[in-house]
Amino acid sequence: MYKLQIPEQVVFGWDALQKLGTLFPADVKVMVISGKSAQRNGVIGKVVDLLSPREVEVFCQVEPEPSIQQLDELRRIFREKKCTAVAAVGGGSAMDVGKVVAAAGSSEIPTAEFFYNRAMMPEKGFFMAAVPTTAGTGAEVTPNGVFTDKISGIKQSIRGGTILPSLALVDPALTVNCPPEVTAASGLDALTQGIESYISNKANHATMAWAAQSVKLIDRAIEGAVTDGSSRDFRSDMSEGTMLGGMAFAVSGLGAVHGLAHPVGARLHLPHGLVCGILLPVVLKWNLPCCREKLDALAQYCNYSNGEKLIERIEFLLEKFNIQRRLSAYGLQPEAVEWIVKNSRSGSMRANPRELSDAELKQLLQETW
Repeated sequence: MYKLQIPEQVVFGWDALQKLGTLFPADVKVMVISGKSAQRNGVIGKVVDLLSPREVEVFCQVEPEPSIQQLDELRRIFREKKCTAVAAVGGGSAMDVGKVVAAAGSSEIPTAEFFYNRAMMPEKGFFMAAVPTTAGTGAEVTPNGVFTDKISGIKQSIRGGTILPSLALVDPALTVNCPPEVTAASGLDALTQGIESYISNKANHATMAWAAQSVKLIDRAIEGAVTDGSSRDFRSDMSEGTMLGGMAFAVSGLGAVHGLAHPVGARLHLPHGLVCGILLPVVLKWNLPCCREKLDALAQYCNYSNGEKLIERIEFLLEKFNIQRRLSAYGLQPEAVEWIVKNSRSGSMRANPRELSDAELKQLLQETW
């Protein structure tokens, strides 16, 4: 038995942003949440115009690695300003923040209770639209958000059905201004999500279909999107592939790459997609004995002869994008390994096709040194 979870409305297409005003409830006060780049490139101005005549409060200071401390602040502002809807515009960080603000905006329970103790979200949240400006996280279609506690350094997910957006509005045109290095890192995150979802021990026929198409679209478009960011075809494939991957892993979960990527990213303050890309080929080699049939099938769907060739393709992309494949090059110290392994036992790790002991995880990390 399985349950599929996707937003009430998923709207995909070039210039789909123009539909935002007609898809939003009429009688609401909207908090628009984003990072600084969406404001700089003019997207937030367009969103505010499209939401008119609704009253709007704008917050464009989302942290690159959003914290539960910032969530507490934004939830307080949401209540004080008497907002009744959220439009989150940007990358995964902005959308994750927006999802939790909409889900828990009416509650005064500290965010730490949701983060550490899995406190129950309010039964009904507020209307929330997720509008991605990058192709990478799939956060527009998932019922979770990834956050860091600035005090403990722990990075993990807050989950719950009410965190799922009401509307996912995916307009590939919004990704055209995404710089090559961000396109590469976010694309590697999306590729990782598609592959991990496909080989997950919680996968089903529906998620495998979404995940396979996700990987195929991203694999054929990622190089072109990095080198020719203005291409409508490449950008569309990346956005659609990311969206489909998000729909898949929202149900299937992910795997050891994401289980490790969260503590590694928290320790090194690196872009999440960059860490995923570095870990992906190493983890896949460890997983291969336990998922060969699946990985071979996925590789063949993407026109590679077997799983090993798909892994070689990932290694080629890292070289193509000038990404150092050694975490030590980014400052990871041997003494951090114990902490990383201890904090890697998330829900993502439980979906990995191979059960990995602490000793095996330490050995795996040593291979990325």
